Amino acid sequence: MHARVGAVFGLLMGVSAGVGSVAAQPPVVSDLWRVAAGTLVVPAALARDGSDALWTPAATVPAGAAVRVAIEAVHAPSEIGISGGIATLGVRAGRLGTLNVVYGRLGVDGLVRTETSPEAIGGDIAVYAEVLSLGVAREVAPGLVAGIAARELSGRLDADTRSQVGVDVGLRYTDPSRVTLAFATRFFDPTFRAAEAATSYNAAASYRTSDGPLWGTTGTLTFMYGLTWAHGEGAQHLLSADLNLGGVLAVDAGAAREELAGTAVWRGRFGISLDVGRYRVYLGRDGGVNDFGATYRFGLAARLM
Repeated sequence: MHARVGAVFGLLMGVSAGVGSVAAQPPVVSDLWRVAAGTLVVPAALARDGSDALWTPAATVPAGAAVRVAIEAVHAPSEIGISGGIATLGVRAGRLGTLNVVYGRLGVDGLVRTETSPEAIGGDIAVYAEVLSLGVAREVAPGLVAGIAARELSGRLDADTRSQVGVDVGLRYTDPSRVTLAFATRFFDPTFRAAEAATSYNAAASYRTSDGPLWGTTGTLTFMYGLTWAHGEGAQHLLSADLNLGGVLAVDAGAAREELAGTAVWRGRFGISLDVGRYRVYLGRDGGVNDFGATYRFGLAARLM
């Protein structure tokens, strides 16, 4: 069990760490969300799945719908034991734009204290992170969507609990040449105090080809690049591509390069989605690193009139 505790916190912090050292870190409210972010094949600033309002405030309800609801489940391998979910609601509010409400919770189950024997001492070690977000996004100029979101973040690591408020912004611009540029913050602390360590910044660009005949339907390719950087860490890079067939089936594949404890590692990512009527079912997969198994994100989104 001690090995599993070290594995969990080593994954979250990028080093082999014990409970005591991690408890002093302000990002206890955000570290678990790195696991969910690892399943994004599309760069965070360009996120388009049901939980997109969590990753970028510049998230709007798709054209032709008045409301979008979505629910996701995140599951990491048993060696890590992280699981949880994300629920989102987007509502068109006339000239105000789109109102987005997000609630998410991730936790680690089955962590216990032991001494010289494998028998547990006391109750489980509580480890979880929660986020509640309210935001608004709208098109402020042709092709330019801007959004802002207020976040309430909380986390617990054994006896250590923390909470903070974040205010995030997002921008997304698509020009007639099918190039999209985007920027978003995540868990930004407007006070610039210790909670700044939980903040990450995301920039992205994509290029979409024109539609063409493919396998009896129309096909479109989109090439994407994402850059993420956080306080005191090296930059993370994501290269991915999306193949969309007839606006029904989309397949994404990519690779992320990041630094863990000063060592550069590559992680494979894969995603697939299926649109049927007003519903969208999707899957995101992070291939893992250092012999850990894959982490999955399953989602269902519905567009309502």
